[in-house]
Amino acid sequence: MVNSGYKPRHSGKPAAKQASRSAKVAVPSQPRAPGRETIPSQAAPAAGATVRAHAAAAARETLAAQVAAPAHAAPAHVAPAHAASAHAAPAQPVAQPAVAAPAQAPAQAPPVPRRPGPAVVRPERTRSATRVQVFVIICAAIALLGIVTAFATHSDPGTLTDCSAGGHDAGCPSRPAAALTAVPAAQVLAGHRYRFDGPSAVVVAGGALWVTNVLGDSVTELPVTTAKKVTNLPAAHYGFDGPNALAIGNNHVWVANVPANSVAEISESTGAEQNVFSSGYGLSSPYALLISGGKLWIADASTNSLTEVSAVTGRLIRGVRDRHHDFDNPYALAVANGRLWVANSGGDSVTELNAGTGAWIATLAHGYGLHDPTALAAGNGVLWVANEAGDSLAEISTQTGRLIRSLPGRRYGLDNPAALVLDGGVLWVANTLGNSVTEINARNGAFIRDLGGRKYGFRDPDGIAAAGRTVWVTNMGGNSVTRLRLS
Repeated sequence: MVNSGYKPRHSGKPAAKQASRSAKVAVPSQPRAPGRETIPSQAAPAAGATVRAHAAAAARETLAAQVAAPAHAAPAHVAPAHAASAHAAPAQPVAQPAVAAPAQAPAQAPPVPRRPGPAVVRPERTRSATRVQVFVIICAAIALLGIVTAFATHSDPGTLTDCSAGGHDAGCPSRPAAALTAVPAAQVLAGHRYRFDGPSAVVVAGGALWVTNVLGDSVTELPVTTAKKVTNLPAAHYGFDGPNALAIGNNHVWVANVPANSVAEISESTGAEQNVFSSGYGLSSPYALLISGGKLWIADASTNSLTEVSAVTGRLIRGVRDRHHDFDNPYALAVANGRLWVANSGGDSVTELNAGTGAWIATLAHGYGLHDPTALAAGNGVLWVANEAGDSLAEISTQTGRLIRSLPGRRYGLDNPAALVLDGGVLWVANTLGNSVTEINARNGAFIRDLGGRKYGFRDPDGIAAAGRTVWVTNMGGNSVTRLRLS
């Protein structure tokens, strides 16, 4: 490395001058006058010339070495300058005392020719590059450690966190005591005894379980306690035709028949048929029923309308067919906080109405992530919407109508969610294509567990109901009903 500020530590004079002086003082001499060089008389003139020639040559070589050689190299000491006197006559008549060369004036050796080769990296540059490499390696290691830790401690979108054991970390928030127990025991009700044939809608009321059989054109009633006494209401006596919806209230059971465009009214206590609502009510493909405040609401998918009927007298109150209500294939109904909510399967929206007057309040569509909404459940100030085609759930505030959160299907195990039911602080979801049931904390939307497998007997689950510590699931493809008992 060339450093222009470097000076030899042994002298402040140029090295060429020091070498010339060393060559001169090495030759014995007589006292001389100032400014004049004295040569011994005993020596031949040729010997003096030789000394001067060698001294001049040494000076030139030393000067060239200073220019060409690296300045930081320590100067190599040459042989004492008196060695040049070997060229003089060997015989000296008078012995002269030896004069030692001053220690502070050594001359530098001739430069060694530099071999061509790769450029030498400066030590400072090497240390700097090494520091950068070490820094990059440390950063990469920290990032990798963070990724591994995230996967180990948190569930990614494709991972289901089972909180059934009662965990208390961020993924397993506090929940009702019933939901912190072990996985519920399952019992599958099937066979000729129950006569399930395409079971769909299910409702629990008055200690009895009511199930509609879409393919069998019948309704099955059985006690929720023993499930031994089974009553089957056939089509021959009640005129059922593809029954797919149920509503129970005021000691009455209403059954919607889509192909027949009618609603049958049955006594809950005796099972006797009392009334049939059909053409006089303007029904066409009644897909959903709801009892609220002594009124029966009927969602008509073909006419994109609602029909309001007195649940006490059966009298038609009104038909809501205003195009400003934005009905589009209404498929599910729910009521909460004096509001009637309508899921529009064809319009990817939810319509909010005044439950007392049927007046339009708002239509929830864009920004809610709704995609083929086909099931609703309301309670605790929240409306839950199942998006059957979107494989997701939407949680909406019934006070403000704002979206609280969306639950993606991949993380929650949702696969064509077709039915919802709220049981205290737990939301149960029936997944038709997934052949499973998902349990969710209704208070904060946290995933609890996903139930599936042969022991549950889920096969195209289409309806779900809950009462006490028991959940009932209808399996349309399996002609059975699964009972889940929470310990």
